[in-house]
Amino acid sequence: MNVKKVFSQAFALGLALTLTACGGSGDKDNNGSNAGADNKASNEQANEEFKKQTDDNTLVVGVDSLGGEFIQGFNNSQNDVRAREFMGIQGSVGYATYVKDRSGKYVINKTVLDGDPKSKENEDGSKTFTFKIKKDLKWSDGKPVTSDDYLFTALLHSPQDYALITGSTEIGGDSLKGYNDFREGKTDEFEGVKKIDDQTFEITVSNDFLPYFEEESLKSMTPRPIHYIAPNLTVDGSKFALKDGYKLSDDDKKAFVASLDKQIETEKSSYDEAVKEAGEEDPDAKKEHEEKIKTLEDKKKSAESGKDIDPTEMLVEQAMLFDANEYRKAPKVTCGPYKFVSFKNNMVKMELNDQYAGDFEGHKATIKNVIIQAINPEISVDLVQNGDIDVFEEEMNGSRISQMRKAAKEKKLQYVAFDRNGYGCLSFLTDRGPTQYKEVRQAIAFLMNRDDFVQNYAGGYAVVTNGMYGSSQWMYKERGADIEGKLTKYTLNVDEANKRLDKSPYKFEKDGKTPWDAKKAADQYKSNADKFDYYRYDENGKKLQVNQFGAKESEITTLLSNQLPDNAKQAGLEYNVQAGDFNTLLNYRENPKEGDKAEYTAFNMGLGFGTPFDPFYQYNSKGNDNKTKTNDPQADKITEELRRIKPGENKAYLDKWEEFQKWYNDYLPEIPLYSNQIHSSASTRVKGFEGLTPEWATSCQINQMSLK
Repeated sequence: MNVKKVFSQAFALGLALTLTACGGSGDKDNNGSNAGADNKASNEQANEEFKKQTDDNTLVVGVDSLGGEFIQGFNNSQNDVRAREFMGIQGSVGYATYVKDRSGKYVINKTVLDGDPKSKENEDGSKTFTFKIKKDLKWSDGKPVTSDDYLFTALLHSPQDYALITGSTEIGGDSLKGYNDFREGKTDEFEGVKKIDDQTFEITVSNDFLPYFEEESLKSMTPRPIHYIAPNLTVDGSKFALKDGYKLSDDDKKAFVASLDKQIETEKSSYDEAVKEAGEEDPDAKKEHEEKIKTLEDKKKSAESGKDIDPTEMLVEQAMLFDANEYRKAPKVTCGPYKFVSFKNNMVKMELNDQYAGDFEGHKATIKNVIIQAINPEISVDLVQNGDIDVFEEEMNGSRISQMRKAAKEKKLQYVAFDRNGYGCLSFLTDRGPTQYKEVRQAIAFLMNRDDFVQNYAGGYAVVTNGMYGSSQWMYKERGADIEGKLTKYTLNVDEANKRLDKSPYKFEKDGKTPWDAKKAADQYKSNADKFDYYRYDENGKKLQVNQFGAKESEITTLLSNQLPDNAKQAGLEYNVQAGDFNTLLNYRENPKEGDKAEYTAFNMGLGFGTPFDPFYQYNSKGNDNKTKTNDPQADKITEELRRIKPGENKAYLDKWEEFQKWYNDYLPEIPLYSNQIHSSASTRVKGFEGLTPEWATSCQINQMSLK
């Protein structure tokens, strides 16, 4: 299952959703291009490499795909995230100040912090937390971990320049005081962060962000190695500064000019491509493009002349580029159980980090090497039971789960099973094309048999859901039975689909005047379904046509294509399903063309819910992870109110959670398909595997695992 996980910031680890290409492998190569002869050769080479590396000191984790993205903010899969967790770049076993335990609760990382952080409520309603880290913490290269490392990403990622220069979706420390002013460049100091000394630093959470139901998550600060990414920068109070003794060199100037040339080239090519796709120039976009080019060219002239160069600004920009281009692809300095060795041929190699101090409970990894290897998921159970790989996580296919359980009974492998913190879904763009109308989205929900998905894909190891919840969530356990009876249960019902579409703009025949007739559609479908041509149109004569993109070789893509195109005819909807590789799907979904020029507005995906559960990021119009383009005043109100409930007020939170579920069930930014039981398997030589939970993967359990 391919996954993309986008985090809002180190301070809010886990707030965002995990996106997956639901129901099959992404079948993509390292660059996300289409699979073909080159990919086949690459896989053959990877298999040879794989055989050479498998030994008694190496744990081999099989996955369906790898993207090679080792920092957040870019297109990447859950498997990339797993690699980051092994290396401590994010997750529960690195040096974050607060981490998630097995249950998903945020707890203090006593391996990192020297005592509990101090908390102070300020007169303006903000809160300041003071952290003191232990002196003996080291990076994998032996260099000390300092306060600078914990404040580095907030200062580097928060300015809007980071996104403009790198293309990252990272938004930095949005929960911290002074974020907007710092982001917009109104000040070079970020009021919400402050270095006290090499072991002590503060963060101040803005009053705009408080109260916050999961307040402990706001205390999670993850370090990034400033000495490796920006060796000539340091943190001075609340801003970047030059290291003592640093002098601007000619090589620095040349590198700066080269980076500006690259930015100019990228901006021009991106704009040209956008114009080519649109078929015309947008005056506002053209003006913005020209202003960007002028700013970059003026900066380049200054750099070439050696005049008016701000060395701090220059080094910050260089650090942004190195972070996004170099560290992102090869994070050679880490603070987790493992350090990066290489990524090639669909394989990530990592080796034990001898500088690692342990996880929040003091456990340390002992297995010398870890390999994450892309394999064919259809034979994952065979590979595990034969000992070709040691671990394959999050199996959701019913037939393979049954095969896994049978193999476990025969003691050929071991497995753990738990309810999924998420679901499979059909996700929409809600701001363009026919799917901008909720009546169309609701009609599509009434044109599929979701019970078939449970049986045909999950083999009974799943349930149909009607809201944004997973069976492992504490909210569902508390209120699931209550909320189910209050939500619309979408079942295959052509009459209901037609009722919804009659309330949409698509209620006419081709002339845009004659009312569309359900009886005519039924008669034509019955007489010749293959040549059906009685579709709905709006008053302008535009046909009701929805195009869906799904990951190829995905069982869910196949199931949807078997159901929806045919069923939809009876409601006058032309529904098309196209399959391709997962990175292509992500590009269509996250970088869609405007208006009716968007090729696809429906995508079969999966959503994994982060902890804490904060749908503000996904469905509030201001949310940075709002991939469905939801813009609804009711959603804005509910998602803001949900996160603002005071910690500990569980009843109030659950009441607001129910209100959110009712909105979601009606608005349908996605159609939930199923929430299933996850099964993860391991070879019999792996010890300690039974500790996995929905919040605690092998990448977290690794500190307590060994090989027989």
